[in-house]
Amino acid sequence: MTTTSATALSRRSFLGLGALTAFASGAALVGCAPQPSTTLAETSIAEEPKNTNWVGEAPQIDDADIVNTLETDVLIVGAGNGGMACAASCVDLGLDFILCEKNAAVEAARGFFGVVNSDCTKAAGVDIDPLKLLNEMSRYADFKNDPRVTKVWIDESAEMKQWLDGIAAKKGLKATLCLHENHGDGGTDYYIPPISHVYVADESIEPGISLEKAGSIDLPVDWSRNVWLEEHLNEAGHQVTFEHKLVKLDRVEDGPVTGAIFETPEGYVRVNASLGVVLATGGYAANAAMTRELNPILGKCITGNAFSPSTTGEGIRIAMQVGAQFDSEPAPAIFNRGMVEPGVDAGYTDDSDTAMFSGQIGQNGIGSQPFMKVDRRGRRFINESTPYDNVVFSAAGHEGGVWCMVWDANAPKDVKRFATIGCSTGGMWMVNFETVDEWLEAIEQMMHADTTPIKKADTLDELADLLGFEGADKETFLAQVDTYNTAYDNQRDDEFGKEAYRLSELRTGPFYGAWFGGSLLATLQGLRIDEHMRVLDEQSRPIDGLFAVGDCSGSMYANTYPELLAANACGRTLTFGRHVARYLAGDLS
Repeated sequence: MTTTSATALSRRSFLGLGALTAFASGAALVGCAPQPSTTLAETSIAEEPKNTNWVGEAPQIDDADIVNTLETDVLIVGAGNGGMACAASCVDLGLDFILCEKNAAVEAARGFFGVVNSDCTKAAGVDIDPLKLLNEMSRYADFKNDPRVTKVWIDESAEMKQWLDGIAAKKGLKATLCLHENHGDGGTDYYIPPISHVYVADESIEPGISLEKAGSIDLPVDWSRNVWLEEHLNEAGHQVTFEHKLVKLDRVEDGPVTGAIFETPEGYVRVNASLGVVLATGGYAANAAMTRELNPILGKCITGNAFSPSTTGEGIRIAMQVGAQFDSEPAPAIFNRGMVEPGVDAGYTDDSDTAMFSGQIGQNGIGSQPFMKVDRRGRRFINESTPYDNVVFSAAGHEGGVWCMVWDANAPKDVKRFATIGCSTGGMWMVNFETVDEWLEAIEQMMHADTTPIKKADTLDELADLLGFEGADKETFLAQVDTYNTAYDNQRDDEFGKEAYRLSELRTGPFYGAWFGGSLLATLQGLRIDEHMRVLDEQSRPIDGLFAVGDCSGSMYANTYPELLAANACGRTLTFGRHVARYLAGDLS
């Protein structure tokens, strides 16, 4: 097989790819990845990252350079999922606030959000064990999290949803729970309660819907939560302050954070906040320097740029410049959907701080289906039924950091039987079509999806050629297909122990295949916080007046994103944003 290293892809061209790169119609991402902007407690973990050169130093800004000074109670930085939830809660709690956003519009919302034991959960007859869930989340993090922080999401997300329901109802929206049955994942035992909720433009929607309906092209999912939360602010007489980029936090030596300084088109603006500053600035996935330093494995297995270009890590860096503590372990949110042409390697295109990953397609959802996956030698290398990032990390140990996935004409029926959860449900709408070709035509027309890397052939021998397998590798690939078909016939995977219901045969033409790497959606390694979202210093003590929510906050994840607990990160972000407002308003018992 002829291979090529990462080819040049500039940030400008990435932004221009729009729907092609990240399926930027909100529905295509099914709430999993942030959409590119149209403009740009106590803790037991105090270990410092090995290298913090990327933090930099706080700029020296003279008072004479400040063109305007504003006063408020609460300063919120970032108009994404966490910032908008915090601001809307401030409105309803009567807190004076200023919300600053570096771009010219609010960030697009993630549609699906995780909630524990909501009214929908109860109405659907589901009972989630909160303490079992707490320990499952902690197990994912190797207990490098702070369970008191995680518990805030578990205990308060239902209240958050109930509050949000009142605003959504004014827009004719109603929430529903995506139900699923756990028939086994990854050949082992996970606790997988249904927690993923979504608002739909159908007030008659039942409290819980099936996986098939959740993955349907006809489900009227709402993707505009941050827009209607902005309208909620506007109706109360508040405006988002756009084009204000955070450059510095004001802190009195080792005392409280009193405000922040922003770079604006008019010059530097200082905002003083008497109650506190809430950072909701997102992670650092779009900052290649930070990502390389903190997540070195990603350069060996990522092809898809599925993150928001706004997530450049400045909130994290600027907080660390005033003494904030940072999670010691990376926690990237990765999906196995970075589709590429044969021969393309995973990794960055160059060594610059603004480099992008090698793929031209942010993600294609079919990649998360548990069809047979092989490396460049034509051999399976993992149980394909494992969580998304398991396949990606495993591929990092194989040539090029990529893999090939193959399916046949029965794929729509297979996808329905696979019943994967989260945003892989329905194989990105494949369950709505009788044939693979109909699905391909639909996503090309409706989502402007680039499907050219998907190869089609009448025989497996021809498909192997199109996918770039040659010589002994081609022979190994075809032999692997025979072994896989035998596993399907026996309903037993003796190679890697994949569940029988997620086995499929490769016998009915036409046959299809494509190469994939990982898609980086976000980073969840952030500033250490306590159970009130107060940012901690290096001695694990709260820094007075400084809070963090969303992907710039930490203390909840390590090593991986708990993908089988679908939408937990967005649910956490919304819950924590609301919690800070309630904490500052004295609304918590």
